[in-house]
Amino acid sequence: MKLKISIIITILLILIGGFRYCSGQTSVSNLKEGDMIFHTSKSDQSCAIQYATTSVLSHCGIVIEKGNDLYVLEASSTLKLTPLDTFIARGKNGQWWAKRVIDKPIKIKYKHLLGRKYDSAFKPNNSLFYCSELIHYVYKEQFGIELCKFRKVKSYNTIGLKEILKKRHISLEQEVVAPIDIYDSEYAHNI
Repeated sequence: MKLKISIIITILLILIGGFRYCSGQTSVSNLKEGDMIFHTSKSDQSCAIQYATTSVLSHCGIVIEKGNDLYVLEASSTLKLTPLDTFIARGKNGQWWAKRVIDKPIKIKYKHLLGRKYDSAFKPNNSLFYCSELIHYVYKEQFGIELCKFRKVKSYNTIGLKEILKKRHISLEQEVVAPIDIYDSEYAHNI
């Protein structure tokens, strides 16, 4: 009963909180390299991420320009470049949000990251990445900007997630960074 009430409250918070992302929506034509893009993933883990973070945001990546085309550097099954329209289409209802950290033109160095496996255990400092960790890493390593602090898993809503955490070998004391943490960074602004 306690778990059901917690789930219902979390769902309501997500729905109500979802309105705060409306101002993050922009036109694809406004995007440039280095912009951070977010959506609600349709993946199996998306609901758990939304529940734990009380946010509709469950996946993110970094916009990359190649020639005249836009791609998203993302951590999915591997770290890869995904065409922007494909990334957007994979999000729930085609909704997406973007934030910008650096206004001047920048180039992201990403080729050395491509092909690395996805870090499903969300472990820090293991040369594997999950989506929000990838963005955090790129900005810290390439531009000296720490978008946000990592937080202990137990600082998120973990009620009812014990089995999922155990299955993935994720400790409550482990430090992670979630898409909403990146989105809410003091350095990120709407486009």
